[in-house]
Amino acid sequence: MRRGNFAIPVKLWALACTIIGISLTADTVLTCVLTVTGFAYLGAQRNWRLLRSMAVFYALLGILLYLIRFHDFHPAVFSEFYVLMFWTLTPVFLVSWDLITTPPGELASFLSRIHTPTPVILGLLVMFRFFPTMKSELRSVWLSMRNRGLTAPTQLVSHPAASCEYVFVPLLLRCLQIADQLSVSAVARGAERPGKRGSYYGKRADVCDSIWLALWTVVTAVFLVVGGVRI
Repeated sequence: MRRGNFAIPVKLWALACTIIGISLTADTVLTCVLTVTGFAYLGAQRNWRLLRSMAVFYALLGILLYLIRFHDFHPAVFSEFYVLMFWTLTPVFLVSWDLITTPPGELASFLSRIHTPTPVILGLLVMFRFFPTMKSELRSVWLSMRNRGLTAPTQLVSHPAASCEYVFVPLLLRCLQIADQLSVSAVARGAERPGKRGSYYGKRADVCDSIWLALWTVVTAVFLVVGGVRI
C-alpha cells in the first residue's frame, strides 16, 4: 500500500530540480546522484513498481556505460550516445512519470487553487493521462490477440500487415470511445460551469512534503557545486 502521493508543488519542484541539474552539470556521469535521490523519492511514496522497473533499467545502462568507457565496447544495435543520454535523463524520467501518474483529481485541485483556466486544466489532464491510458489499452489489445492465437511469432512474421491491423483498428476504436467518455465525464463534473469549484482531493503540503522540497533543493545545489556547472 502506498503512503500517498506527495503534494503537487513538491513533484513540480522535483522535476524542475532534475531538469536544472542535468542541464547545467559539466559531469554527466555524476547524474547518478540525482537518480539515487529519485529512487529514494519513489521509495518514500512506496511506489515500488516504478522503482523496481526503473532500477533494472538503470542497472543495465550502468553496465553498458562501464563496458563502453573501460572496455571499448561498441553496441551493434544502437549508438553509445543513446546509452549516455538515457543514463543522464533517468532522474527526469523518474520524477516526470511519477508526476504523470498522479491521480487526476489531485492535479486538477492544485491547478484550480492557483486559478488556472479550466481549458488549460482539462488539456493538461488529458495530456498527462495519455501515455498511461495508451499503455493500458495496448495491454488489453495484446491480451485479446493472445487469447485468439494471433501473437505467435509465425503469425506476426508471415502476416505483418494483418497483425498491425489487429492492433490499430481496436486501439483507434477505443480512443474514440474514451474521447466520448471524457467529454461526458467533464460535462457531468461541471467543467463548463463558471466560478470556483471544490474538490475532494484538496491535499495540502505536510511536514514530509516540506522535507522533500528542501532535500531536492540541497541535493541539486550540492550536485552542481561538486559536478561543476557547464559554461
